[in-house]
Amino acid sequence: MTEEIQKNKGVSRRTVVKGAAWSVPVIAAAVATPLAAASTVDVGAFSLDGTCGVLGVLGPGFTIQAGPTTPLPAGTTITITGGGVANIGVFSITGGTANVNVLSPTSRSIVLTAPLAAGATLAARTTLSISVAFTLNGAATLPAGYTGTGGKSAGSVSSTLILCSAT
Repeated sequence: MTEEIQKNKGVSRRTVVKGAAWSVPVIAAAVATPLAAASTVDVGAFSLDGTCGVLGVLGPGFTIQAGPTTPLPAGTTITITGGGVANIGVFSITGGTANVNVLSPTSRSIVLTAPLAAGATLAARTTLSISVAFTLNGAATLPAGYTGTGGKSAGSVSSTLILCSAT
């Protein structure tokens, strides 16, 4: 008789509890996935480019331009390393707000302290003269949570005493 009553009752409490226990992780994963996907911001096609400057007027260095629709975030870092000289000089910043950190005589770290507006350009120029043989390589790194689809995150400047080339 007990068996007959159980069959007529339908679903037991034990079955409901087991089903609920298995559904909690599935529901939690479904809720967490959109949050994780939304946590990365795409700043688009920003560009880091080397520049030779203008002899006697503007020193060589780098420009970084934010993409056309999204600002570059504060915390974006440009790491510059040089070769061929004992010291890559003092860097000045125009067009944005950034700190210049001396890592060694031949390397600098430039960190945006405020966002660089969409389409805006920040210039980092050194006191080196293009009449001296040297190379400068720059690499931009976005802070955690940001990506730059289509971005150009590296540039260089090379001077041979006579010619200067930049990418």
